[in-house]
Amino acid sequence: MKITKVQAYQVLDSRGRPTVSASITLDDASVHTARVPSGASTGAHEATELRDAGTALAEKFYGGKSVHIAVANVNSKIAPALIGNDIALESVDQKLNELDPSLSHEVLGANATLAVSLAAAKAEAHSKNQSLARLFSPTGKLLLPMPMVNILSGGAHANRTLDIQDVLVLPHGAKSFSEALSWIVAIRELAAVRGREQGLVTHLVADEGGLGIPFDSIEEACSFVVSCIEELGLKAGSDVSLALDIASTQFFENGRYELVNAKKSFTSQEFVQFISTLVKNQPIISIEDPFAEDDWQSWSAFAAIAPKQLQLLGDDLFTTSPTRLERGIVEKSANAILIKPNQNGLVSDTLRVLESAHAAGFKTVVSARSGETEDSWLADLATGWKAEQIKVGSTHGSERNAKWNRLLELEATEETKFAQPF
Repeated sequence: MKITKVQAYQVLDSRGRPTVSASITLDDASVHTARVPSGASTGAHEATELRDAGTALAEKFYGGKSVHIAVANVNSKIAPALIGNDIALESVDQKLNELDPSLSHEVLGANATLAVSLAAAKAEAHSKNQSLARLFSPTGKLLLPMPMVNILSGGAHANRTLDIQDVLVLPHGAKSFSEALSWIVAIRELAAVRGREQGLVTHLVADEGGLGIPFDSIEEACSFVVSCIEELGLKAGSDVSLALDIASTQFFENGRYELVNAKKSFTSQEFVQFISTLVKNQPIISIEDPFAEDDWQSWSAFAAIAPKQLQLLGDDLFTTSPTRLERGIVEKSANAILIKPNQNGLVSDTLRVLESAHAAGFKTVVSARSGETEDSWLADLATGWKAEQIKVGSTHGSERNAKWNRLLELEATEETKFAQPF
């Protein structure tokens, strides 16, 4: 099938901020649309999200966050290069790389290139009469990923109610995706009830649907979630374990880690020991960005002493970049990588990063962003790519549940098996 039309326009994400939507029309008159997400806790090394701030196109009431330049790049530069071509993701992405050969897609904008790349992936799947998941995994059982889900949120997602970004849970004792999700929903709802009963503030729901309950220390937040797990009759550490997103780049200042709520300040060496003690004292199976994005020495120092079973997960450290991942592999900085397509800018290039991580023995977690849309393509990518884990946010908000519901649909309608990465 051939591409007959490519069109982009501005839409809103779950935070009410503008983002790019792109549609590809094929010669059978089918239309395939993708909307891209946007992060709040963004790493310095991510691909360029092109916005209109400081230009004549900036809309006053969007505070300069409009995306008309990126939209125009799709309509005036990308569309003419694609119309008339056969639909194939690899060829579309190759053309996008030719139009913008910069590493971070700053010429066209990664929000422009990714929207078109995703639309192309959906269009190619249609041309082959496949789901998007089956496009990448055409035979055998689909591997449904283990959900990693926010219960408590802080940092940039919840007005600093916690020093760290999120306390999450991993239901690694569940036997199916649907069972895992039911456990998570119960934990999240019980946490809201117990938070209210204890007089804690729970009216603030964070960007990703987690509870913005304030705690002075990370340890207190972890203990609160563990108590909810155990009250439900689940075993912390064997049925359900904790995962922390520290997002430490946000509080790394002048060479020190500054925990404002806890009123503590650490050197890099001291923070390595603090994280080590935290992991020993809590049922934590995964820890994300415990150190700042360019504090490579602390990453390697901690990796050398971390428990073997601990997932040491790089997000800001790697930003879905092949070169940064390569350095992390060589320096043994981590053993897992968060995969975010909008950090990279193209579907096929994102997949190549994931495949490189798998080849190096890294675990992979395909992740949404804090500013999401109602699209569910992320669930298909995580499944088709055999990522084994997916991080979407919590179980509140239709932009989150769209992904969970898509995974439930795949479990009900396809031949699947549930990933057991731990």
